[in-house]
Amino acid sequence: MKKRLLCLLLLLTLFMFLVGCTLIEKTEEPIVEINAPDSETFEKTNGAVGEGTSIPTEEPVDEAIVEEVEQEESAEVPKCRRQFLPTFSSGPHYIGPLFDAHFHMPNLIDRSKIPEGHGDSYGDDYGNDHGSSVTDPILGKDAELDKILCNFDNEDVIGVIGFVIGAEEVLGETISKAQSIKTDSSGKVNLFLMPIGFSKQSLENIEESNKGLFSGYGEIAFYDQRNMNILPDSQQMIEIYEVAGKNDLIVMFHPDGRQQTQVENAIKKNQNVKFLLHGPEAEGYITSLMDKYPNVYYSIDAVLARIPPAPAALMYMVSGKEEFKLKFDQNFDLMLDESEKSWKAKIEKYPNRFMWGTDRGHLWTYDEDVSVLLEEFGRALIARLDPEVQKKFAYKNAENLLQK
Repeated sequence: MKKRLLCLLLLLTLFMFLVGCTLIEKTEEPIVEINAPDSETFEKTNGAVGEGTSIPTEEPVDEAIVEEVEQEESAEVPKCRRQFLPTFSSGPHYIGPLFDAHFHMPNLIDRSKIPEGHGDSYGDDYGNDHGSSVTDPILGKDAELDKILCNFDNEDVIGVIGFVIGAEEVLGETISKAQSIKTDSSGKVNLFLMPIGFSKQSLENIEESNKGLFSGYGEIAFYDQRNMNILPDSQQMIEIYEVAGKNDLIVMFHPDGRQQTQVENAIKKNQNVKFLLHGPEAEGYITSLMDKYPNVYYSIDAVLARIPPAPAALMYMVSGKEEFKLKFDQNFDLMLDESEKSWKAKIEKYPNRFMWGTDRGHLWTYDEDVSVLLEEFGRALIARLDPEVQKKFAYKNAENLLQK
């Protein structure tokens, strides 16, 4: 009996031992050793880490993207893109591109460089009679091209007819500076050369050697007392028209008030030449010329802003910028109504012949505060035209005129 109990006890002990081994074998997980990176390796990839700092895992940074973002953040807002904000009128206003079809560039050459007695050949039509505080502003000295181009950008002026004055005595310098204007403005400024003082042969040589530099001749100021002995149909002018017709150049002039017959003779005899007129002297008969001749065009510029009953533009009736701004402010609505009364019917009768301009040329007219006034007035007037005509007057007619 005792032997049986002893055997059972041994068997039970053996069974329990075997079951315990099996359970331990099933529940134990293998121990994996994790080797942490040494401090030198970690610092190279993640920077120095203090005690208790966890080890992050980071995505690699694309340096090109970082550089692009930095460039975008550092890029300056364009300085020559002001928002159009009307001051004088609540509207409506034409919102669209403009083309300044009458703009006097600062003189390319200092008059002091021209020999004594040759002043008339310089042919300036923008002197003291226009009330400028600086008789002849010089490019690069009194006025900077960058500033002028910035005004154009601010106004959304996409093109300009710019008049430059030259002389045979300083022809090389004239051409060089004209080329710089053309290049620096990316072709936005379409240059017209004042031709009086140049011989026919000189004009032909200039055109042959500098094809495409000049788009026309002008402004020829027949009203100026220095040019009173030159008539629009004189032999001297006929030679200029011949060169213009041969090279598809536009002729722009400002007639004297007593020259209607001579103006018509010139146009009638040179119908292969495009004639661009301006000025109050031709205001009364311009549509009668357009009735007869398809080669006649007209820019309405400074005369847009005048205080009735004065026939002359406000720009010519003031002593300087401050007086201009004051009277502009005081008479904005009056001038706008007068301009609509004077020009709306004419423009809409010949919607492809009239074009907007400013006639800037005084030193102070290159200033931004004057630019703001002229732009607002122009946009307010254009908005009063037939919607079908607005873009034509604002810029398309000038673009079409310049097409070869």
